[in-house]
Amino acid sequence: MSDETQIKRRPGRPKRRSLGDDALVDREKIIDLAYAQARTQSIDQVSFVQLAKEFNVKPGALHYHIGTKDDLASAILNRFYAGLLRRLEDAPDDPDWRRRLSHFAHTLMNSQRDHRGAAEHILTHAKFRVFQKVQPGETDNGAAYLNHAFALIRDAGFDAQTGALLYHILALLSLSSATSASSRLEPSAHEDFLLRKADTFAPGSMPGLEFGLRAFSRVRTDDAFQQSLDAILDHFAPLRCLQT
Repeated sequence: MSDETQIKRRPGRPKRRSLGDDALVDREKIIDLAYAQARTQSIDQVSFVQLAKEFNVKPGALHYHIGTKDDLASAILNRFYAGLLRRLEDAPDDPDWRRRLSHFAHTLMNSQRDHRGAAEHILTHAKFRVFQKVQPGETDNGAAYLNHAFALIRDAGFDAQTGALLYHILALLSLSSATSASSRLEPSAHEDFLLRKADTFAPGSMPGLEFGLRAFSRVRTDDAFQQSLDAILDHFAPLRCLQT
């Protein structure tokens, strides 16, 4: 058959690369993209199918490099904890224990606020909340983060039992504040709606709402976080070990 009579291949999307083609995709590139996608959506929504479309490969090529969906979720969280740990380790030296713990809490909250997928996963899942499923020779950055946090609290002068409770409270405060801000749950994000709602009730018919709703509509997450943090540190200050 001559060249002129051969049927030409219809133009279309480029032919997909074969399984495990490292020239186009590798483990780090997959995690880079998955981590970026999870900044604005749930980790559960980050799929191998969608990632494969971005790389123009078959989903099996990504499974070849990553493994299961659990492996992908853990890789995203390990990347998150690596960034969090860098931010914590970059903190300036400060002799004041209270300022050190305040900086820790703010850094944790802001890191979770900046990465919606990590914050939502930590809030709603039991697996990989801290400890990660890592490759041989790879650092478990969640464990390294927790090691840093506990060492920080120990050096602030707390015994293990008190320090564990303090860490848990700070972690809950940071996580709830981060998800409140990123999900627009803070009242000030809906101030206009709340004020319009307040005007729909006859004077005296809802005395509780009349008392508090307008002020509530101006509450901001950052203000609530700071006042809560101050109250927590005030409460724990007398519990520090005197010898430290």
